[in-house]
Amino acid sequence: MIKIKNLHKKYGNLEVLKNINTEISQGDIIAIIGPSGGGKSTFLRCINRLELADSGEIFIKGENILDPKTDINKIRQKVSMVFQHFNLFANKTIMQNLCLAPVKTKILNQEAAIKKARNLLKKVGLCDKEDAMPHQLSGGQKQRIAIARSLMMNPDVILFDEPTSALDPEMIGEVLSIMKDLAKEGLTMLVVTHEMGFAKNVANRIFFMDKGNIAVDDTPKEVFEHPKNERLKEFLNKVLNH
Repeated sequence: MIKIKNLHKKYGNLEVLKNINTEISQGDIIAIIGPSGGGKSTFLRCINRLELADSGEIFIKGENILDPKTDINKIRQKVSMVFQHFNLFANKTIMQNLCLAPVKTKILNQEAAIKKARNLLKKVGLCDKEDAMPHQLSGGQKQRIAIARSLMMNPDVILFDEPTSALDPEMIGEVLSIMKDLAKEGLTMLVVTHEMGFAKNVANRIFFMDKGNIAVDDTPKEVFEHPKNERLKEFLNKVLNH
């Protein structure tokens, strides 16, 4: 579904991504772990061109999104992103937040969008919040709405950028539970996360990113039970014994 070749990204003299090559298949649940500054969020943001890579190729379903001729808005309809800080429109109700993109892009008419939004609100356990404003919701509820909003576009892939890091501990579980349900449905997901339990129990692949490289691409079993990479061992010792 996604093929990445020789991907590089610099900020000034700092090379944040160095020659990344990987392929992501339909249904993959990839947990992206690693120390801060390793390039995890930048890598994710390059996949839907929120950050423009300096060189390399990113193919999504055979289309190179770094080609200037590519209609990136069309690609983004199929590659949704869920951010750390929710990014809901503060001046719109939850229902308006959910319906805005599919109606504006003419994927759904207003009536169909409202129907779909209600189904998704049920899925994320927030049926009673359609007329609420974002400031009336807890962090966990906002993030569940952000996930519902990303599903409104019928994406093939959802990119999650540290979806639980801005949440209080008791709210993390409710968001991870929705993500586990999506994984069971076979949605392709790339998740930058500090939640090692999620990485271990839900992902089928783990990318350990360090110094701008995917230093390890392996199964959770190999990563957690038989880590061979020294930097990965150090990282796991630190996070698991914290």
